[in-house]
Amino acid sequence: MAAKRGDYDKAIARLHRAILLEDNLIYNEPPDWHVPTRQLLGAVLLEAGRAAEAEAIYWQDLQLNRENGWSLFGLMQSLRAQGKEEQAALVEERFRKAWSLADVTLIASRFMGEVRTTMATTGITVSAVPR
Repeated sequence: MAAKRGDYDKAIARLHRAILLEDNLIYNEPPDWHVPTRQLLGAVLLEAGRAAEAEAIYWQDLQLNRENGWSLFGLMQSLRAQGKEEQAALVEERFRKAWSLADVTLIASRFMGEVRTTMATTGITVSAVPR
């Protein structure tokens, strides 16, 4: 909610705290918290114009969640935002492989705020704004 209001410093601080809490959850299968908080933090950092920090967060998440399409997509965005086109192209290849069977087209590394996705099989664009 803080990020939606444009209070990125507060949102980022809270997400860093959430990562500490998530990292200390007792291991469980399936995980108790199914959406890696680093993906949310990376997206907020990108929105705040802090692409280098977002890049570091996505690399961290990929160490924990190998070849995760969401994090690869965010990493690709953060690299492009910094003008690192060669690295971004390599990550894009990895993303395309990881996401090859997905039925949505991503626009961010999270589903929050206004959501727009395209169903890959039909080409239909879906738009939704949570209430």
